[in-house]
Amino acid sequence: MKHRGLLLIPLIVSLMTSCGKKMNSQEIYDKESSGVVLIVNDFYYSAKIGGLEVYFSGVNSEGDIEDFTSSEEEIKENCSGCTGTGFFISEDGQIMTNRHVVSPNLDKDAVRKELRLALKESFEEKKKELTSLFNQYEGNDAAQQQIYEDWKIYKDAYDTIDNMSISDIVITTHSELYIIYNDQHVVKYEDLTPCFTVAVSEDENIDLAIIQLKDGETPEGTHIFSLHSEEDDDLEMGQKLFMIGFNEGGKIAKTTQGYRSQMYDGKVTQKSDGEQVLYSIASLPGSSGSPIIDEYGYLVAVNYAGLSNTQNFNYGIPARLVRQFLNEN
Repeated sequence: MKHRGLLLIPLIVSLMTSCGKKMNSQEIYDKESSGVVLIVNDFYYSAKIGGLEVYFSGVNSEGDIEDFTSSEEEIKENCSGCTGTGFFISEDGQIMTNRHVVSPNLDKDAVRKELRLALKESFEEKKKELTSLFNQYEGNDAAQQQIYEDWKIYKDAYDTIDNMSISDIVITTHSELYIIYNDQHVVKYEDLTPCFTVAVSEDENIDLAIIQLKDGETPEGTHIFSLHSEEDDDLEMGQKLFMIGFNEGGKIAKTTQGYRSQMYDGKVTQKSDGEQVLYSIASLPGSSGSPIIDEYGYLVAVNYAGLSNTQNFNYGIPARLVRQFLNEN
């Protein structure tokens, strides 16, 4: 699929760059903030052994599995949530953000070890429940036969847990993705705009993902971000950069005028190694996936991580890797 907002003809991009003029913070914000969105992700996890599936909302700071249940309806009522920032890259409703916004990080090997015990306890409890139910249906051969078949499934799963490899436990992330437009008023959940995941980078060094509006159409008048030509990828030390994003998600964004993004500026503080770029732009959780823009309004990086123990230095995925990800998807 072509990403019309980013994969421009090199000659045209070159001409635009040479004829463009530098903008100040207010000019960039007025021109481009309409293309930045707040992403809301309601998510939970499932773990599957054979034909049996259980669910949980995540893992707490002590490594314990939270909201463990065999009911998908129940976990949907107790799912986890996170927010991030995204920005439009095409006319057909595609939005770029970070992979960890779409699919929150989870140490699956550590979780699998905890799941082994949780699953065993769950299956043992289910066996007891079915045994009691079996006895209640004494005299009803058809009902008892069905209950016995269900009990046998759990017994077989219980018997295999101790001998199985933890890698046999398949963990899947389930996400419901929505966006809030810049300056949009939101009163109820129905005001959010639903999206779905199009692509997620499998390269651990490229924390990028693309989601898309379910109706497949970017609203008229929305800014679509674009890259420089490849020749202009290199950033200079001290070069001024800007970020438009939703620090702290909706906590700061919610105003009487709707959900409003914030804009911060800074400078390139370290020569890029081609894998990441470091800049002195302040950010908080929620700004993951924000566009990093130069003074001409072009996308030069995607914000993805902060430097430990500080809010004033953050890392972005440089244009070279953004372009590579887009060309692969």
